[in-house]
Amino acid sequence: MMKKTLTMIMVVAFIVALIGGAAYAWKGAGYSGYGCPAYTSVDPQKAQNFYNDTLPLRQKQLQLRGELMQLYAQPNPDWNAISQKKQEMAKVMTEFQKKAQEYGIGYGPGFGRMHGFGNCGKCW
Repeated sequence: MMKKTLTMIMVVAFIVALIGGAAYAWKGAGYSGYGCPAYTSVDPQKAQNFYNDTLPLRQKQLQLRGELMQLYAQPNPDWNAISQKKQEMAKVMTEFQKKAQEYGIGYGPGFGRMHGFGNCGKCW
């Protein structure tokens, strides 16, 4: 009985420590607390213009992501179609990165929650 109680307490303590550590790491992950290192150093008007200008690219990215999920969900996935869809997604991402550079906004590997794949919802 005592051994079972002690084991249960240790398991609960481990879970609490794991969740607490993850929450602490998430809060400190980004330079502004949201994984958006460029957020604090970008002119808000420039960021808004970038956001407005890249809306079609973000919509295309979401559309491609949905199509890719449908391809993966097939009983026998068409790997050639999946490969083509991923190439399309890479082209959209490249366009997004070009736009970010034009606006002087840091964007790419290491930027944002998804490391250059969309925005975190707090940046732009």
